[in-house]
Amino acid sequence: MKSAPLAIIWATGIAIFSMFFGSGNVVFPLQLGQDAGSMVGFAVGGLLLTAIGAPLLGLLGAVLFEGDCKKFFYRMGALPGYLAVLLIIGLIGPFGVMPRCFVVAYGAVSPYFPDLSLMVFSLIAGFITLIFVLNHKLILPILGYVLSPLLVLSLIVIIVVGLMTDGQMLVSDLTAQSAFAKGIMTGYDTMDLLASIFFAVSIWLMLKDQLKLKSTTEIKTQLIPTYLYSSLIGGILLGLMYIGLCLVTAKHAQALQGIEPQELLSHLAIKLLGTKLSIVANFAVAIACLTTIMALAVTTADVIHVEMEDTRLASKINYRYSWMVCLIVVIAVILSNLGFMKIMMLLHTVMVVCYPAIIVLTLCNILYKLYNFPYVKIPVYTTFLLTFAYNLLN
Repeated sequence: MKSAPLAIIWATGIAIFSMFFGSGNVVFPLQLGQDAGSMVGFAVGGLLLTAIGAPLLGLLGAVLFEGDCKKFFYRMGALPGYLAVLLIIGLIGPFGVMPRCFVVAYGAVSPYFPDLSLMVFSLIAGFITLIFVLNHKLILPILGYVLSPLLVLSLIVIIVVGLMTDGQMLVSDLTAQSAFAKGIMTGYDTMDLLASIFFAVSIWLMLKDQLKLKSTTEIKTQLIPTYLYSSLIGGILLGLMYIGLCLVTAKHAQALQGIEPQELLSHLAIKLLGTKLSIVANFAVAIACLTTIMALAVTTADVIHVEMEDTRLASKINYRYSWMVCLIVVIAVILSNLGFMKIMMLLHTVMVVCYPAIIVLTLCNILYKLYNFPYVKIPVYTTFLLTFAYNLLN
């Protein structure tokens, strides 16, 4: 087994961290810490399992398929795989994560603009998003390089100050088991496993280029060890951030009672940093949410474009990329006005049914690539039916 240069491992690890630590994900550890209170330790354990462990598995599986999400899902069968691709890209795009990011961005700036409604904010933000998306080749990289470090630095400051400041942790009525289960379900809500399968192509291309992979043997001897070391770095960074955010809101839960999930960070920042300093952190979150929306709009349009070309639909409906992007953003803007809780209620319902089956699909695909494990349909469909029946009866 040939070890990769340390620089490649660190660069890939940081890329994995940046990929999964989306601006919208900030809400979930904060909400979990607020709800778990004194049982936050058990809740964090469940969160780390599904918010870090599952996405890293998904990323490994998709990287082994060279970032080709269609090959990854089509092992379930052509039609189920095709429907799965469309469903998931819709959920991480205009019908789920994108409107959720609009609401989180609104929650970050609303304390400073109390007369600004969610509808007006969504319209303004949607218009700005469209302008940037249609010029994303120059603008998105600049925003990404500036905002990602600023967002992480702001959150680190909030975590450090929050842990050093006196607060009151509420006594929870959750048991250890229920707190752990709550953490698992919160990890589902991040939807990072789904995102990892679609974003894996960037990690695959990065490693293929830097390691100069040419054969299947090199993939097993170089790519997998490099990925494992890199994912360890990315996973540790993600874990530290999630643990810190959970502990801070658990410690200051008394002062955050009655605050909506999307507004937790803004109120926490104001409480710990003061009104002036908190502006930097909250606006970093808001703008980072918009860049996430831009990236998801482009990704969604690209996937739909490929799917339409493969089914020869593009020529029949006179497909235009710019119009598709506009439609995606408009749908996200409209759905954002449902509010955070209604959006999450819809997404959570889908996630609790589908997530276990996708985890099983991921494991089967990894075993197939590494050890020629032939089974996939029976394990995946059995898991899906059992999960569906369990949630239906409960």
